[in-house]
Amino acid sequence: MSMDILDGLNDAQKQAAATTSGPLLILAGAGSGKTKTLTHRIAYLLSHEGVWPNEILAVTFTNKAAREMRERLSALTNQPNSRNFMPWMGTFHGICVRLLRQDGGVIGVSPNFIIYDEDDRQGLIKQAMKTLGISSDQIKPKAASGAISAAKNEMINPVEYAESASLGFQQNVAKIYKEYEALRIQAGALDFDDLLVETVRMLREAADVRHKYRTQFKHILIDEYQDTNAAQYAIVKLLVNDSKNICVVGDDWQSIYSWRGADFKNILNFERDFPGATVVKLEQNYRSTGAILDSAHNVISKNIERTEKKLWTAAGQGSPVQVLSTYDESEEAFTVASRISAQTSIGAR
Repeated sequence: MSMDILDGLNDAQKQAAATTSGPLLILAGAGSGKTKTLTHRIAYLLSHEGVWPNEILAVTFTNKAAREMRERLSALTNQPNSRNFMPWMGTFHGICVRLLRQDGGVIGVSPNFIIYDEDDRQGLIKQAMKTLGISSDQIKPKAASGAISAAKNEMINPVEYAESASLGFQQNVAKIYKEYEALRIQAGALDFDDLLVETVRMLREAADVRHKYRTQFKHILIDEYQDTNAAQYAIVKLLVNDSKNICVVGDDWQSIYSWRGADFKNILNFERDFPGATVVKLEQNYRSTGAILDSAHNVISKNIERTEKKLWTAAGQGSPVQVLSTYDESEEAFTVASRISAQTSIGAR
């Protein structure tokens, strides 16, 4: 059955799927079939290694990705696609909600906590600003929310933020942050960033809880590792047990979320964090032509801090890449849409 699981994979994908012991870094270039590889790797663990679904922590970037992966796994392993299949597959935030509902009480987090979305947070920030006498002319609630979110993602609490606040904007945020936290705690709520921060605190402070999950999760798989922030990185490090069966998939070349705390250096530092890690590069691209890949490589190769890989394709060189100059983003979008529409019309005739 294990050989069937690996059918349809190229050699690099097969190596990534069948390497099941110790730390594994899968450097997956754009269009290289990383989701397929990750799915087959989990199926291999289930069918060949005798690992139970609840012993695998699989973190995806979106809920949609988790649903699609669960569907593929169900088909690969002939398991019914139910909520009980792969119970610990989901986003960081979704996983943290479960962890905190089950064990957050040890650090004073009620299992019935309310989850605040961005609208809720800005509403509470406005209330804090009103209490403090800070007007929206001095600082916009949205800007304050962004600054507080960035601080939490870096695990900086209100006291630490206030100590380093030097500019007027930062000093106002420091006051709002402190008042916001007081109001949030009073309401028995956690915002999205708190889900990560409180999970880190729970795993750090509650040794019994940390041991329980380190024992349960025999394999940890993290997708889009280049997009993890400081809090997510800490959660991963706290949950990995002595077997070091952690597999991360990602591509520092595709890191685009630094504006919300993502640190691509997490993937660059994986081999430092886990000495002796196996590194597998997925370099065969199934999405683009050779001309596109060469052009992209000529751009990304200028980056000083990056991993080394060279994407290739069996699809041929294709048409040369064209560089178009447009007036603004609206004209750019219109030009792209027009080209797509023209190509679609040609193909339909």
